[in-house]
Amino acid sequence: MLRSLSAGIVLAFAGSRANVARTILSCAGIVIGVGALIMVVTAGDLGQRYATAFSEANAGRAATMETATFGSISDLDAYEEDLSRSGAQDVSLYQSPQDNLILRSGDEVLDLVNITAVDVALGDIRRINLTEGRWFTEADLESRAPVLVVNEALSDAIGDRTALQMGTDRWIDVRVVGVSEDSILDGGWFSAYLLRSPASEDMIFGPGWDAEAGGFAAGTQDLLTIHLARLDPSDSAAEHLTGGAEFADRMNSAQWRWSGGAEVDFMAARTDYSNETDFLISIMSWGLIGVAAITLSTGMLGVLNVGLVTVRERRRELATYRALGASRFTLFVAVVMEAVVVSVIAGIIALVLSFAVVALAGVAIGNVLTLPPDITMTVPPAAVLVGLASAALVGLLAGIIPAIRALRASVVAGLRE
Repeated sequence: MLRSLSAGIVLAFAGSRANVARTILSCAGIVIGVGALIMVVTAGDLGQRYATAFSEANAGRAATMETATFGSISDLDAYEEDLSRSGAQDVSLYQSPQDNLILRSGDEVLDLVNITAVDVALGDIRRINLTEGRWFTEADLESRAPVLVVNEALSDAIGDRTALQMGTDRWIDVRVVGVSEDSILDGGWFSAYLLRSPASEDMIFGPGWDAEAGGFAAGTQDLLTIHLARLDPSDSAAEHLTGGAEFADRMNSAQWRWSGGAEVDFMAARTDYSNETDFLISIMSWGLIGVAAITLSTGMLGVLNVGLVTVRERRRELATYRALGASRFTLFVAVVMEAVVVSVIAGIIALVLSFAVVALAGVAIGNVLTLPPDITMTVPPAAVLVGLASAALVGLLAGIIPAIRALRASVVAGLRE
């Protein structure tokens, strides 16, 4: 059987070389179909990666929960520990400072800056794309000056970032360690992340903050404290519709640890839209795959038609092989493999063209759109495997009917032609 199989493959390659015109004709439809399928998989992969990056940059990574506490937290460390105990893998403060902070660079006052107080962990909760510098590190907590990461618009307005100051009733120098890309959250306005540290806590939490106690002093007016918490996506508390209530129940069960006995209202809701993004990408991918499948089926019919014509024209040749001792299995393999060879060649051509198209598209898109640094325009390995596998499968299916017809032909009638 192995000998018949190898002999059939040899005859298939010989037949392909002997009928170059028919081979080229068969390739045309497969090239279009396989190329369309490769581009569909490539576009779906790029779309999913870009949508995920967009979601992570503007709404947080999968299972990001925004928590809001209206009241005075007497022990902020205990509160954040309970956020972790309730299922949060990463926790970061995410709120505007209680004081109205104003920035100035030299003599220019920048009073319309959206400042958000955060922790180092925000870099694990939300994708922060930096154009310059770096994100906050644990070492920045020891800084004696408040530490900022500003957006591009604010960075351009500041000019000399070493001369930047912040204040309410007095000005203090601040350090800018990085510049982040503008996002839809900025809305074209100036924005900055302020690292929560001993140097900035008083500005963030206002006059009611008791640094020694690690919370708000007794009798302080009710304040709104907001955090972002990233949960395990498989956690039931990460459900979009009901997860917020479950997470709130977990937190309220230990409210006595951090509320100081006062009534505190706790709310939580999932903010990322990874589920919606995945759903839209899957719908789009299935639609494009359907179009590619139709195109590929048309190419398969072309290969089938050419295969039937080839078998009819080569009846004398096939009959001669039979008369010289070739087995029926050998001829079956020869006819089927000829279609497979043609389809695989077409698949390789389609793959090469797809790489070229994607490379050109990457250059064009790069001129009008800034992609995140870890997202590149390239044909993914999955598209290569799907393209070549589908080409081989199409050839296999298209070669079976001509092969069966070739075996049914009479050897005597074929030799008489």
